[in-house]
Amino acid sequence: MTRSEQLCEVITDLLHILRTGEHDTSWSSYRSTDDAVAELEQLKERIQRGDRTAEQRLRELFLPTGALEEIAVSSGWSGAWVELTEKIDPQ
Repeated sequence: MTRSEQLCEVITDLLHILRTGEHDTSWSSYRSTDDAVAELEQLKERIQRGDRTAEQRLRELFLPTGALEEIAVSSGWSGAWVELTEKIDPQ
C-alpha cells in the first residue's frame, strides 16, 4: 500500500466516525462537524492527486491538541483517535 493510499484510508475511517453520531467541535477550529468533513474530503482528493501540501495539512490536524484530536477527546472516541494517529505516523 502506498503512503497516499494509507493516508486516504485513514481519512475514510475518520470520515466514517464523523458522519455517525454527534460530535463536539467547540474546542476545535471547526464551527461544525460538517466543516471538518468538508476539509477532510478535500484533503483526500488532493492527496489522491499527489498534493504533498495536503499531506502536511493532514499531519497538522493530527497533532496533539490539533483540531481533530480536540473533537475526538471531547466527543468520547479518543481510543479510535489513537489508532488512527498510529496509522498516520507508525512507530
